[in-house]
Amino acid sequence: MNIPQYLALGVFSSYFLVILGLFWLIYQSLPPPSPEQPKLRIAAFAALAIGSLVHTWFYMFKYISWSFVNFESQDLYKSDIVIERISSWLLNTSLFEEAWASVCVGALNWWWSEQLCLFTVGAWTVFLATKGPQHRVKHLWAYMLLGQLVAISVASNLFYIALLLSQPSPLPKDSRANPRLWLSVLISLLSVATSPFTDERTFLPNLLVMHALLILPLLWTPKSPSPFSLHTSTLYLIIFLISAAIRARTVLAAMVFFNDSPLATAWNTLHSHPAQSSIGWDVVWSTLSFITWTGLCSSGDGQPSNAFVIPFMFLASSLASIGVTAPYVLLPHNVRPFMPKTE
Repeated sequence: MNIPQYLALGVFSSYFLVILGLFWLIYQSLPPPSPEQPKLRIAAFAALAIGSLVHTWFYMFKYISWSFVNFESQDLYKSDIVIERISSWLLNTSLFEEAWASVCVGALNWWWSEQLCLFTVGAWTVFLATKGPQHRVKHLWAYMLLGQLVAISVASNLFYIALLLSQPSPLPKDSRANPRLWLSVLISLLSVATSPFTDERTFLPNLLVMHALLILPLLWTPKSPSPFSLHTSTLYLIIFLISAAIRARTVLAAMVFFNDSPLATAWNTLHSHPAQSSIGWDVVWSTLSFITWTGLCSSGDGQPSNAFVIPFMFLASSLASIGVTAPYVLLPHNVRPFMPKTE
């Protein structure tokens, strides 16, 4: 084997080592258990984290296997040594770009994948950046990076557990988002909006910008407020409006390809490729987890009654996606449009 092949093996191995390191960093930073903590709720989110990890990574390993077999079918000079064949595959295959291309190219594929992108760059980033400091959760960037490397559903459930294990400080009524946060979110939303229009030259840079910007506002929290900060409620409202517009365009584009059975078409697209299955089920698990958090743990935050929110979330998220409904539900009740008063 040559040096580039060793480097390819090293990068691939490092990917899994970084994942293990992030799990350990998050685990050791969690507060110790106490009798006052809601054990059943913590157990529920732990079950969701394990379920989403096993399910999404079942398909991720299927994708890795598919990529290797696909490469070998086109390689006319296979070595008899397995490690050399693996290193040759890694050296000549861009797994990250290949996986994302398979879930972003095509109106139906993007109909699935955009849901996770909108949720991640919008509501979840702001949720991390605001709830994390309030609950004194350490290493917020690690949750975002873990979500990008493993699954957003896994990272979000671990974050919900961290919130339940900690004692929150009072959230200021005038909660604000600093410029680093709202600029990162808005530019990332622009990146999501332009994804269907990228080509071979711009696809990967656009994707990397989206991923990198989400970690930036979570690295540290400014101690002094900025005159250019936005009210958090204003940012959620902006995210909701932009996400709704982006989502409407994507749904209209996908409707052309839906046959007489939209559910069957969506299901077939979900299982059309292992990478699509992984990110598609990540959408489902992330949606279920956020609805569970909303139903079990959002009382006292100015939210309407769960008797209204839970059915609304299931119905609206199925039609519009969690990327649209999450920022809507996270809005304070007094600035939430279109919702009847339930309190």
